[in-house]
Amino acid sequence: MRFLPTILSAASLLISVANASLSTDILYWPLGSSQPSVLARISYEPASLKSDVVSYHPPKDDQSDSLLRVGLYTSTPTNKKQWVGSLVSLSALTSEQPTFRLHLGPANEVYTVSLSTSSTNAQDSTSGPQIDLVSNEPGTQPHLNRPVVVGPDGQNPEQPEEKSLFQKYWWVLLIIIFISMSGGGGEGQ
Repeated sequence: MRFLPTILSAASLLISVANASLSTDILYWPLGSSQPSVLARISYEPASLKSDVVSYHPPKDDQSDSLLRVGLYTSTPTNKKQWVGSLVSLSALTSEQPTFRLHLGPANEVYTVSLSTSSTNAQDSTSGPQIDLVSNEPGTQPHLNRPVVVGPDGQNPEQPEEKSLFQKYWWVLLIIIFISMSGGGGEGQ
């Protein structure tokens, strides 16, 4: 009985950690600049794949560079501060509504970000960027260690030849002939 409160508190801690909201910074880095600037701060819940834009600071359109690097810093076993990103045009961030795709890794951390744009229209009441979370789901797995079936001569077994339309439906022709031949004799009898 003394262990019940400990087990319940551990379970509630695990539930709160599972529902915890994480955050990440998306950075933009002009080609002529020496360091990146914060583009957006995103909070997300990996369990429900819900996200929220905490802050968004698009770059000014008056910059000399028309290309920007958009990405984030991740940590790898060999490098604690590794830049991961892609090259986009400045107009993609300023004139159109960007959609950021955050790709989540196995530990629910963001390991890369990609950008797609869509024209803003009157139907969209939201302003600012849209966020799309992509979870780390395994793809289809090959069936390994299956025996390969070969013929006695070591070749693949021959597939049966496909039958023609007449070979499949010859009996329909017989039914049509029977019905036409057994039709009524005539009216004048």
